[in-house]
Amino acid sequence: MTTQAQEQIKTKRKWWALAALCFGLFMALLDVTIVNVALPAIQSDLHTDFSSLEWVVSAYTLVFAVTLVTVSRLGDIFGRKTLFITGLGVFTIGSLLCALSGHFTFGNLSHIATLNISRGVQGLGASAMMPLSLAIISDTFKGKQRGMAFGIWGGISGFATAIGPLVGGILVEKINWQSIFYLNVPIGIIGILLSLWAVAQSKDETAHKHIDLFGLVTFTVFMFCLIFGLIRVNDAALSWRSPEILGLFAIALVALIVFIIGELKMKNPMVDPRLFKIPSFTGAAIAAFCLSAGMYALLFYLSLYLQNGLGFNAWETGLRFIVFSALSFLLGPLAGFLMGKSQPKWLVVISLLFLAVGVWLMSYISPADQAADWIILLPGFICAGIGNGLINPPISNLAIGTVDLRRSGMASGVNSVARQIGIAFGTAFFGAILASRYTTTITEKIQNLHAAQLTTDAKAQIIKGVSNAGPLAGSTGFSGQGGEAFQQNPLLPKIQEIAHAAFINGVSDLIKVAAIILAIGAVASFFLIRQKDIKH
Repeated sequence: MTTQAQEQIKTKRKWWALAALCFGLFMALLDVTIVNVALPAIQSDLHTDFSSLEWVVSAYTLVFAVTLVTVSRLGDIFGRKTLFITGLGVFTIGSLLCALSGHFTFGNLSHIATLNISRGVQGLGASAMMPLSLAIISDTFKGKQRGMAFGIWGGISGFATAIGPLVGGILVEKINWQSIFYLNVPIGIIGILLSLWAVAQSKDETAHKHIDLFGLVTFTVFMFCLIFGLIRVNDAALSWRSPEILGLFAIALVALIVFIIGELKMKNPMVDPRLFKIPSFTGAAIAAFCLSAGMYALLFYLSLYLQNGLGFNAWETGLRFIVFSALSFLLGPLAGFLMGKSQPKWLVVISLLFLAVGVWLMSYISPADQAADWIILLPGFICAGIGNGLINPPISNLAIGTVDLRRSGMASGVNSVARQIGIAFGTAFFGAILASRYTTTITEKIQNLHAAQLTTDAKAQIIKGVSNAGPLAGSTGFSGQGGEAFQQNPLLPKIQEIAHAAFINGVSDLIKVAAIILAIGAVASFFLIRQKDIKH
């Protein structure tokens, strides 16, 4: 075989390798949002409350975030292909366990606890797939081909995250919620086989064979206590000033400080804090965090609004996201092309501004909205879809392009951690905002009710019952889990109206907060990202 023919085969296999990597990436990111439209069905089938439902999202992103850098390091040491394929296998097994969680349990645990543990297994597998795919692309492609590969990678990133609600809606409505997890099994098997054939092995030959357990433990404690504290605030019996909540946040803060100090002293740290001395690297990490917290975490609450607030089923809800999904997919390759024509700083800043404006436009929902009024979200979906389509390739390029190639695994891992922390933080933080706004509105409105024999004690009992039932039960008119106590109450229609309005107003408030988070990301990117920091 001639040298030219060998080179052609090598080039062709590179693109097949990209396809295999995109299989893994698609699965990892699809499962961040595909569950959103399935949550009401899961809640009804497994009889769970709002906090447990949040864990369906947070268990995945939390495990994803805390193990991601360590797994990236293992890839640098033992081979990125090896760890990527292992991650695909673990993710596929986790998906199968999720699908079966409605029919079996781990020991004496509930079905929802079994599902959440299985989501954690998925997150463990995904923690290898996303960052290592980026590092493998960086090692496989050079020059203009790398820009094109990043563009395709970014397009798949945006598309997978955005298409999740639509795919999930179709599967939940036409089959059942378990099918969103069964879908991953054949895709995972195809991805493994394709990766074994097409992906070339790569590793950091200079990497020390040392795993930073100190960093893994302290970072896990920080993340778990932070997210658990934010989710626990949803409990009607607790508040931001409750000793339990303050204690969790204090432990999280101490763990973070210990983590940073310890990593600075480590010879081979899990995350080298010195990377953040590079302004553009820091800017890319902040942009990734704000993107995930402000946009991707928001999809959970938009799905609840469309289903519980406006009465759409899962398929109809997913269909409403189609414009956002299509723009996210179509503009990814364009972003890859523009990276060679303009500075990535401006792509990131402009994309985040599009997202901030788009999300703010979504906040004009109101308790008076009917199903036909979903159209008020459309301008926001268009604007945010443009931003989401353009932003992923430049962020990924900045994460790797501002550090030495030998540290690409750590760099891509840190950027991916920022994304997953953003989703976990955003989901929990928005839940806390919604619960707080819901309880405040319920208390105010019911205290102002005037009806025969409605004493102060009776009002207090109603307030306690509605608050304990939570915003999820209130959004459905107390027709499902948590609403049993109100079905015989003569004031039920009025209580339903108050709870529904409290839920919608709470969602509107958290959408505005999401827009502010995205705007903060745009400002930080403007001041931190510099062309001179880009090395390759």
